[in-house]
Amino acid sequence: MAVPLPTYKSLVTFARSGNSFINGIHLKTTFAKLISTLGHPFLTVPVFVVFLLFSIESARQATYLSLLIIGGIFVPIGITTLRGVRRGTYTNLDVSDQAQRQKWFITTTLLLLVVTLIIWLTHQDRTLRLAVTCALVLLITAQVVNTRVKASMHLAFHVFLGFLILHFNGIAGITFLMFAPLLAWSRIHLKRHVWKEIVVGVILGGILGATFWLIN
Repeated sequence: MAVPLPTYKSLVTFARSGNSFINGIHLKTTFAKLISTLGHPFLTVPVFVVFLLFSIESARQATYLSLLIIGGIFVPIGITTLRGVRRGTYTNLDVSDQAQRQKWFITTTLLLLVVTLIIWLTHQDRTLRLAVTCALVLLITAQVVNTRVKASMHLAFHVFLGFLILHFNGIAGITFLMFAPLLAWSRIHLKRHVWKEIVVGVILGGILGATFWLIN
């Protein structure tokens, strides 16, 4: 029996359905990148730091401490990461490679340690001291865990910040935490992590966030 040849109309319909499928994938990826960027610790943490400081300190003191934390940690780490990507030391800005991330952790942890010591030695507000100390412990723990599992730092710091926000505003904290599933999906879709790494990140952030919330 002869097999009927596809008509021009059927070929066009098939091509259009294929294009629609590809466009759908591209749209999902674009959306995932947007969510991942909005949930990046280099964006969420500085925003929270400024919010926290201007909530508990005078404008002058809040400005000083914001410059100390952002200028002492995020600016140098951001510059180092960008240089690392350009030189090929890091595969991408997320430092997704597990071995590369271990080296990145060392520099980041040292900078946070220095800033934490300054905050404690200058007798800053107790809430700030506890927050940066818990963040330091979270970073050190993630570095240790990274020898076996590349925990998602997006989710770790997102959940951690969620608990910190809960301390100031319950509704805002819950709303912020409700963004976590979408952020987790974006990291999976972009193939930056697998579910095990997402879960480990959530657990780390939850433990240190709950510790801050209970102590403070």
